[in-house]
Amino acid sequence: MRATEVIVLSTLHQFHTKVPGYGFDELTHVIEALSPDVLAVELTASDLAARKPQATKQEYPRSVYGLLDRHAYAVVPLEPSEPEFTRNVTLLRNAAFEFHEKTPEQERAFDTYAEALFAYLFARWDSAQTVNSPETDALFAVKHRYQDAIFPKDQAVAWNAWNEHFAKVVLDAALRFPGSRIVVLVGVEHAYWLRDRLRKQSSVRLLDTPALLAQLPLARTR
Repeated sequence: MRATEVIVLSTLHQFHTKVPGYGFDELTHVIEALSPDVLAVELTASDLAARKPQATKQEYPRSVYGLLDRHAYAVVPLEPSEPEFTRNVTLLRNAAFEFHEKTPEQERAFDTYAEALFAYLFARWDSAQTVNSPETDALFAVKHRYQDAIFPKDQAVAWNAWNEHFAKVVLDAALRFPGSRIVVLVGVEHAYWLRDRLRKQSSVRLLDTPALLAQLPLARTR
């Protein structure tokens, strides 16, 4: 039996509209071209079951839900159910509120940095391949190391818990679907963390996403 393959594919949520070479139609084509057996999606089990509209994660109503109707993919939800979901969200919100209240000047500096980072990326992203590039991963790894260092500790606790849950779901799916190809859809800020973790796991074979995208027979990913 072949090794279970994992591809981590970064998504941009509502910002797919800002990258013409990686809009919702292109995301659909990329997912289909990667030929998954299993899709791991950044939703809770209840949102997935209900095909719930998503104000932020617009890739689901505008791309992924249609794919699920057309293909026989197995699907696993990446986000935790209650009470873990609310616990992590509360930690993140509380950390952000405390940061705002206690260190407003540092908050303004961080906001300026984050705005500059995204302006830089939006000026350079032009395809699924550039969004999923090593450069993108490296820049977000730096951002989150900085963010975890200056925010209250609950920021890092929740961020790592969220990503650890994603990794556990993917590894559990590999056990459930041995020899399959799992395409993991996660927001672009999570991808560096998840790729690093899965690269170290002997139970799965993490594929090189940008190399795969460069080979797809789609003009906008070349």
